[in-house]
Amino acid sequence: MDADTLILKVPAKVNLSLDITGKRADGYHTLRSIFQTVSVYDMLTIRKVGADTPFSLSCNVEGIPCDARNLVTKAAMALLGDAPCGIAMHLEKQIPSQAGMGGGSADCAAALLGLRALLSLPVSNAQLHTIAAKLGADVPFFLMGGTVLAEGIGERLTPLAAPPARILVLAKGNEGVSTPQAYGRIDHLAAPPKPSTDAVLQQLYQEPSDLFPVCANAFDAVTDLEEIRQIRTIMLQHHANPVLSGSGAAVFCGFASQTEAHACAEALRNAKLPFVTVCQTVSHGVVQLTESGEHPLAIAKID
Repeated sequence: MDADTLILKVPAKVNLSLDITGKRADGYHTLRSIFQTVSVYDMLTIRKVGADTPFSLSCNVEGIPCDARNLVTKAAMALLGDAPCGIAMHLEKQIPSQAGMGGGSADCAAALLGLRALLSLPVSNAQLHTIAAKLGADVPFFLMGGTVLAEGIGERLTPLAAPPARILVLAKGNEGVSTPQAYGRIDHLAAPPKPSTDAVLQQLYQEPSDLFPVCANAFDAVTDLEEIRQIRTIMLQHHANPVLSGSGAAVFCGFASQTEAHACAEALRNAKLPFVTVCQTVSHGVVQLTESGEHPLAIAKID
């Protein structure tokens, strides 16, 4: 592994809670949510190439745009100008798209952190946070990772002490969820969903049997795709509490043991769902892979 290449391991997230707290005059919704990184990873390789070589992005998944529509390309443009040169990136996707797991935002944050490190750019944590917030509401969180209380439109972040690692099962069907449409359905509810964040905060460091039953997401009240109903049914049959991540369409639940988690995952796989995994919560954000091991690249706080 040479000095001209960075390989970054990029975690996904789930929302242990997600409360919609209001709507601003500019149309943005405010929220209160506990973001948690989990051990489902994309891999982003950043490589220096010839100084005059135009920026390039490639991806292992067909259909992922690799032009200026991709947040990774937007990150490069934000740091290096509208016509960046001298950098090639390759993205290995494992985090499913349209899942509410933040894959695109996570990759964007990794690109920001990786370019700063590889090119020794004079960009402070605070400047990087400002750039990240302009690129996407979830991007600042992925500069940090771990367990974070998010408020406002997701830009007000309070890092929390790392709870013990928790075992999760995550599943997603083929369908995706439109976030704008999901927010529109929330706006038309006669009664808003009951807030869950305070309850999760109270149980965050307790036993899984205390934490997982209080996890909840306001979007659960308005998301009813057939595949999501199927996932919820199977998780409930395994005595678990199914919860959307983000606006969906991934659903997670938690277990106290690997045996219980793998039994649930096997049932979900038998239902022919395209994405099923057993994972755990992790206390880190983006990490750099080197010959000597893994090294955190995420910032610990905003300065």
